[in-house]
Amino acid sequence: MVMLRLLRAELLKTKRTPFLLTHLIVPIIISGVFLAYYTYSPWDFNGKVSAYFEGLSCGFPIIIGLVCAMVAEQEATAGHFQEMLKATKTKIVAFLSKLLLLLLFSFGALLLSIGIFSVGFIELLHEDTLGFQFYLIAGCILFVSYVFLYILHLFVSLHFGKGASIGLGIVESLLVALLLTGLGDGIWSFIPYGWGGHFVSLWTLKASGIELSMVDTGLQAGILAAISGTLLALVLSCLWFWKWEGRKSDN
Repeated sequence: MVMLRLLRAELLKTKRTPFLLTHLIVPIIISGVFLAYYTYSPWDFNGKVSAYFEGLSCGFPIIIGLVCAMVAEQEATAGHFQEMLKATKTKIVAFLSKLLLLLLFSFGALLLSIGIFSVGFIELLHEDTLGFQFYLIAGCILFVSYVFLYILHLFVSLHFGKGASIGLGIVESLLVALLLTGLGDGIWSFIPYGWGGHFVSLWTLKASGIELSMVDTGLQAGILAAISGTLLALVLSCLWFWKWEGRKSDN
C-alpha cells in the first residue's frame, strides 16, 4: 500500500532529528511538573484536573508549531521538497502521509502524558474519583480538537518556513489562554483556538455530574464548527499542495 510505504519512509526520515525525542521527553516533563506541584498544592480536585488540561491546551499550539517546522525543514534540507513532491504519482498522498505521521505521534505523546498524569494522580496522590476512562476520553477530545492546527501548521511550515510556524504557535497559545477566560464566552465555539480547552472543560463538568443541558455551553455549535472547519481545512490544504511546486526561497 502506498500510504504505508510513505509512512515508513517518513518514520525513517525522523530518526536523526529531535522529532522522536520531542514526542517522548515533552510529555514526561509536563506530567512530572504537574504531579510534583500537586503533591503540595492546596487546590481541590476539580481545580487540579482543570489546570492540567488547560495547561495542555495552552501548550499544544507551541508544540504543534515546533514539530511541524521540524518535518518541513527536514524536507527543505534534504532536497528542497523535491523528494516529497515526487514521492508518488498522486502528490496529495505525500502530504497526507506527513500529516498522518504528525497526528499519530501527537496522539501517542498525548496518551503518554495523560497516562503518566492519571497514574500518578490516582495511584500516587490518591486524589481522583473519576477513573482512567475519564482521562482517556479527555485525551481523545483534546487530540481531535487540535487536528485543525496540525493541518494549518503543516501548510505554514511548508509554504512560509519554520519561523512562521513557531511564531504562529506562540501567538496561538496566548489566544488559547485568553479564550479560556471570560473573553471566550459566547465566541469560543467559532474559533479553533477555543475548541480544545473548552471541550475538555465541558467533559470534566459532565464527568463530575453536572448536567450540561441545563446551561448554555455552546457545545453543539462548537462541535459543528470543529468538524466542518477541520474538514474544510483538510480539503483546502490538499488542493493547495496539489498545485504547490516547492518553496521559492528558504526561510
